[in-house]
Amino acid sequence: MNNHIVIKKQWFVSSKTEDILNHYSFNKEIGSGAYGKVFVATELTTGITRAVKAIQKNRVSDYTSFQNEFEILSHLDHPNIVNIIETFETDRLCFLVLEYCSGGELFDRIATKRYLTEYEAAAIMKVLFSAVAYCHDHGVCHRDIKPENCLFANESPESDIKLIDFGLSKVFDENEMMHTLNGTPYYIAPEVLSGNYTYQVDCWSLGVILYIMLSGSPPFNGRNNQEILMNVFNGYYNFRNRAFDNVSEAAKDLISKLLVKDANFRLTAKEALKHPWITGLAPSQQISLPTSVFDGLRSFAQARNLKRASLIYIASKLSEKDLQSLREMFNSLDSDGDGSITIEELHSALSSSGRSFDISAIATLCEMLDSNNNGKIDYTEWIAACMQNQKYLNTGLLKSAFQHFDVDGNGKITKEELRNVLTGGDLGLNLPQRDVEAMISEADRDRDGAIDYMEFINMMAHRS
Repeated sequence: MNNHIVIKKQWFVSSKTEDILNHYSFNKEIGSGAYGKVFVATELTTGITRAVKAIQKNRVSDYTSFQNEFEILSHLDHPNIVNIIETFETDRLCFLVLEYCSGGELFDRIATKRYLTEYEAAAIMKVLFSAVAYCHDHGVCHRDIKPENCLFANESPESDIKLIDFGLSKVFDENEMMHTLNGTPYYIAPEVLSGNYTYQVDCWSLGVILYIMLSGSPPFNGRNNQEILMNVFNGYYNFRNRAFDNVSEAAKDLISKLLVKDANFRLTAKEALKHPWITGLAPSQQISLPTSVFDGLRSFAQARNLKRASLIYIASKLSEKDLQSLREMFNSLDSDGDGSITIEELHSALSSSGRSFDISAIATLCEMLDSNNNGKIDYTEWIAACMQNQKYLNTGLLKSAFQHFDVDGNGKITKEELRNVLTGGDLGLNLPQRDVEAMISEADRDRDGAIDYMEFINMMAHRS
């Protein structure tokens, strides 16, 4: 029987009302716009490079976007959606701390190469369809998808891509109509201009991106924004650009099924993942998991609650360098691209390793790995289960994890602090006192009813 408590990744995204300079050293500015400025900064405790978005609180729309982005990103957990680390807020400024994607914008890559090969474009679109399908499954419409909001995780030509900038995003209920005029002229869907639209506007934007990647030009152009928007509203485009002479009919077919003016007949992101052009040029890779990964999964599944919670905290803060191989493995396992790993997907990969695994045993393992109790293995749960000890034992991440639980900073984790963190500050959530006491006793060697830093380190170094 699984006696683990529910642990949610969003509980580890802290909001601090103090000077960010106590925690980060700012290196350089890398972007600016109507929303504010973006900086590269180094986290003092861990030495990890982060991106920091700085926003003036006196601009009401910017502050609303900040709060919106914080709330939405805290609840999303996908390998190709930018990860939020924490926020800071003072009287005048607020700061959104995000993972740093060093590879630059998709926009810049298209501008440099003029257009991409179909193989390159298919690999990128598969990832974007997966990220957007995940958003839609979780009731989030991005509403401003464009190449500038797609960043490469690192500088490698094969780098994964991440969807960023959720400031204009909206949480929606099924079949809910939205009405706010949001978006960027080239990529906006025609129904947005009519003031009545659904989450399917994101799929139109993805169709525009695919068109641009394969041709180097937008499907709806004009001498000014008014002319561009008129062409978008009319919805007419063609493939007369000479670059399309060498583009396959399958690619054009996918574009045609995304740039459908009537959103009711437009492909969803989930349907687009199954389009022959995607499955043909960017097929799911069947992988076999090494024994060490299975052992790590089993060890995490058997770990006690406080250690599991600490591992999930650390997994949510790792650097791109430490995440890359585990993210690639996760994406290979996630054969349907829904952003999580099912019992069947894990069983298939483990069975391919040459060892025999009973499906019921895998189901039990998945249940024990599922820390947030949603029936699947989410991305951060996977990272927490698979990362090796050296990823965190010799870094400031252990100290960072301890400090997160030690809310008042007095050097000890108390029962009250643990309860507060592991309910996300929600007093309505029931975390039985016996569970809190059991978690303290996992590490409390001197039996003083609290956990100091050395006790915490010893617990994390222990195998169970």
